[in-house]
Amino acid sequence: MSKLRNLSIVILFLYSSFDSFGQQEPRFNFPIFKTSPTTLSVKGYFRFLTYHRHLSDLFGDSSRPYVFRADDEFNSPSMNLELKLFNKKAGYIKTQLYLFDPFSGISSDIDYFKLNRKGISIEAGRKTSIGNIKLIAGGINFLRFSDFSLSSAKQVRNSLFDRNAWTNVWDINTQYQNYCQESDYVRAADFGKRQFSGIHLSITEMPKQMGLELIYGKTPFNVLDFDYLTGLKLQKKFGLNTFSLGFLNSAGLDNAINGSAFYNRILNSTFDANINEWKLNGELALSQYFFESVGTKNNGIAAEITVKPSKRLINFPLFLEGYFISRKFTNVHSSIINGSVTEFSSQTESFDGAGIPDGARPFGAVMTPMHIKSNNRYGLNLNMEFDIGKFKINVGNGVSREIENDTNLVTFFHKVNGLYLSRVQRFQTNAGPYNNLTTFFRGYYESVWINDSINTEITKSFNVFLFNLKYQTEIFNKKLFLFYLGEFHSVQGFVRPIPVFSNKALLRNHFHELDAYLQLSKKMALVGYHGREFIYGNRDVGLGDVLNQENRYTPKRGKGIVYGVGLDYNISKRACVYLRFKNVSYRDASFENDHYSGYEATAELKVFF
Repeated sequence: MSKLRNLSIVILFLYSSFDSFGQQEPRFNFPIFKTSPTTLSVKGYFRFLTYHRHLSDLFGDSSRPYVFRADDEFNSPSMNLELKLFNKKAGYIKTQLYLFDPFSGISSDIDYFKLNRKGISIEAGRKTSIGNIKLIAGGINFLRFSDFSLSSAKQVRNSLFDRNAWTNVWDINTQYQNYCQESDYVRAADFGKRQFSGIHLSITEMPKQMGLELIYGKTPFNVLDFDYLTGLKLQKKFGLNTFSLGFLNSAGLDNAINGSAFYNRILNSTFDANINEWKLNGELALSQYFFESVGTKNNGIAAEITVKPSKRLINFPLFLEGYFISRKFTNVHSSIINGSVTEFSSQTESFDGAGIPDGARPFGAVMTPMHIKSNNRYGLNLNMEFDIGKFKINVGNGVSREIENDTNLVTFFHKVNGLYLSRVQRFQTNAGPYNNLTTFFRGYYESVWINDSINTEITKSFNVFLFNLKYQTEIFNKKLFLFYLGEFHSVQGFVRPIPVFSNKALLRNHFHELDAYLQLSKKMALVGYHGREFIYGNRDVGLGDVLNQENRYTPKRGKGIVYGVGLDYNISKRACVYLRFKNVSYRDASFENDHYSGYEATAELKVFF
């Protein structure tokens, strides 16, 4: 313990002894010796989060305590320290240390850093005749191979009010300016990437425009002790076109003693092409999974293609995407939701996901947002961006249909209220007064069931429509940004080009979010947020337990509302304080105990050095 304390004191001393420079620039950068070409650089970040929360009502429980904490409840690092030795001839070696929260409560685990959470990595690199070689071992790293192999979802249309541990630090106005100009910008270190710990070998700029990546280790979805991920990606460029081949194998034993083998394998190929100013990219993947304990072995296939027409044909960005993901295709290390393979579902006894650090995933017929796909599904997505005067408009429309009707279970996300409840009840399954809620990392989803008599007669179709409106102006020479995001979902037993807004839909969900960002000075900005969510079901997805005026039970009628206000203050170019306050409430009028309300205030300091 004394060694850990001494280490933390040294690190804090180094951190506090020097002025901050740019986020991407080293904290120090100086030669080891005056005559030596070897330099030492130091950089990283420090993050401190504290918050106060109170629930006046949690599913009928009004005796909830007031909460004061000084930590990140999602087990994210509070400090990153990177030391790098660089020599122009020999290459470089770098070590990266992640330190986690010193506090987990106000009465225990006080005043020490926990170094046992995959916190240390070593990286070495060198430019050689076969290419630029980089080797990383251990630590926390973020990787992306492809949509169907190793990835996480890219959510490009979202509110900027809530931050996460990996979000960058910008000058006042910069983040909102970036989002106003282009939705698909890199906003955090983990954007679209999967967290990985292990060995990662990367060779770029190889002869004949080749590239190679090899990995061996774990993601948060390698749950068991004897469960490891091996991957290979080989890339080749032909001018403006890029092609790749990849292989992923997640395999292990379900028990240390006399354990049974299981694996999930992915073979895939991707392409990114430019043909007469038309841009095309896509992927084809084959999967196979095996469980010795139950004698199960199945194969699946997935394909996707995205087309962007030439600007000579359409003078604003337009993307048309088509995809097909078979019922037996599954890969928990990708951004694809598994809704049909029970062996890899946290909702079944075959593969209990309750211990997955990244949280459980929904199962069944999932009402997915546009940036997420599910297996047992084929569909089309259309996205476009254009300007009307000072307004920037981003529109998306998605239509999909299940390949096989294999369940009456429908799951859906609570987008507006999700973050708050996920902090109140972290990583819980079968939660809530009706045991149909599951919380995961920064969100939660709900499960409902279609009446069997109806479900056997239909093939479910899914719709999602997004409307993102962005506006920038000035008030007294201070920048003001206003963003509206509307998202509309429906699931029904017939195909429609847009969501169904009537009771003909089995279930329909509407989300409305409004962000406001006003620059007060060069260093300070006022942030506002308002969100609403509406969840409506018809009588075929079950009735509640509350009688209406006609003495009848009614279907689902959930309404959520969130108000938020905040303040961003730049201490320097690479240091900022973020203050946030949210008042949250939700009530389903058809269910007596399905309601909660409360507030949360957070203060975050993040410094890059």
